[in-house]
Amino acid sequence: MAVLRFLLTATACAGAAVAIGQFMESGVSRAAATPVDLPETYPEAPVLTAAVTEMAPRLSGAFDLPQPPRSPARLARLGPVPAKEGCDLRLSAEPRPGAIAELQLAAPCAPLARVTLRHQGLTVTLLTDAQGEAGVLFPALSRDAVFMAEAGGAMAVARTELPDMAEWHRVALQWRDGDGLSLHALAPGARYGESGHVSRDMAPGAAGGASMIGLGDPAAPAPRLAEIYSAPVGDAAAISVEIEVTATNCGSPVAAELVRVGDAESIASTDIEVTLPGCDAVGELLVLQNLEPGLTVASR
Repeated sequence: MAVLRFLLTATACAGAAVAIGQFMESGVSRAAATPVDLPETYPEAPVLTAAVTEMAPRLSGAFDLPQPPRSPARLARLGPVPAKEGCDLRLSAEPRPGAIAELQLAAPCAPLARVTLRHQGLTVTLLTDAQGEAGVLFPALSRDAVFMAEAGGAMAVARTELPDMAEWHRVALQWRDGDGLSLHALAPGARYGESGHVSRDMAPGAAGGASMIGLGDPAAPAPRLAEIYSAPVGDAAAISVEIEVTATNCGSPVAAELVRVGDAESIASTDIEVTLPGCDAVGELLVLQNLEPGLTVASR
């Protein structure tokens, strides 16, 4: 398979979009690719604060029309509609070693339904089984971990404490709809596919204490997917994002977000916006490297 290399670097300007040139090599493996010296920048990772926007209530045109008076008999029959018994959405979170939360969701009235799961700015979608249940191991991004689930029109919140969170370094990649994206970590001196390379395709334990966990069900409607890299604090690794050009994403724009957890659980993010080559490049690979927090990386 021909390999298309895009080495992208961003200059330090928070919130600015930087267009990165393309570097292409045909028929060259990852290991044989010639490194390109790029200027190093060390912008301070911003602490992101999400702003909540209040939405104005929608006004219905029905309010502009005269309403016929209702009879006392009709009013007497009006009353609260009782909720269907046993249809509450339940979400539990239990701490596990490695600062991981084990989540269990029960939605008895939402079998085979889409579940939206949120945590610290990450959003993934799951599918319940025939009994309306779903479970996932979620590497947390904070010690005091709060998770919110939505399914079948109901919502639930769960919380758990992860006392070993300070021992772990985490980087997450999240995206929606598309396929072909993956997160990679390469220890100093390591080669792709060998010890020290961490990805979802590598066997657990191949890189010591480091691991990669994929979240989200691609079969869910409008799927939201994520991969989370975990490593003991102090371990060094180069992070990259790879995008395979496929028949379903060729020639299309791809948007993703890279989220890093820093000291004191500060969170910094890098927005990634790339327009993929046309469908004659199906099977080729884009590699995005030197992704600095707080910047937008774009390729044309």
